[in-house]
Amino acid sequence: MMLLVPANPLQPRRPDDHFAPEAHAARAAGIDVAAIDHDALTREEPHRAIAAVPADDAAVYHWWMLCSDQYAAFDDAIAARGVTLRTSGDDYRRAHELPSWNHQLAPVTPTST
Repeated sequence: MMLLVPANPLQPRRPDDHFAPEAHAARAAGIDVAAIDHDALTREEPHRAIAAVPADDAAVYHWWMLCSDQYAAFDDAIAARGVTLRTSGDDYRRAHELPSWNHQLAPVTPTST
């Protein structure tokens, strides 16, 4: 298992300062950590974004939010590298976009239109 975090824009091999504590804790627990170029993901350049990610069996991402299409492209690009994200592109879309989950949680959430 590997933890993926956004890279520091000024030091791309290091985790973004906001995610450094999680990266440090993961490494202390023996979990591999890789930095992702979040800006490249938002520019729809997923292969560039994951250039520093080693091949592994599975990964969890913990970073800034993405649009569902950006996440799906990221999922596809990283799968081509042999890495399976614990949250698939389809699962991300279902959880991220209101129309996908609102009907299940409507009884306990404010009315949405």
